[in-house]
Amino acid sequence: MKNISEISLIMTRITELLRKGEKLEWAERIDQYNSELQRDVTNTLSKIIILFGGMGSINDIVLYCNGQPLITENNELDMLLSKLHNLCVTA
Repeated sequence: MKNISEISLIMTRITELLRKGEKLEWAERIDQYNSELQRDVTNTLSKIIILFGGMGSINDIVLYCNGQPLITENNELDMLLSKLHNLCVTA
C-alpha cells in the first residue's frame, strides 16, 4: 500500500526532528509505531491518530535547542504532522 510507505517515510523524518529538538520520548514512540506499522497496519494507524488528540498531544510540541526555538524545524514538523494525520485518516 503506497500510503503506508509514505507514512513510514514521514514518521522517520518526524523522528529526526524530534531528536534534534530533544523530544526523545516522542521520538521513541514514533519509532516504535513506525516499526509496528509493517506488522499491524490497522491497529498502528489508530495509535498514530490518537497521538493528535487532547492536551499534551503531539500537536503541542515545540522544538528547542539551547533554549532557542528551532523555527525551520518547527515549521517542517507542523507540516509533516498535518500530512501524517491526513494520510492515517484516509489510509
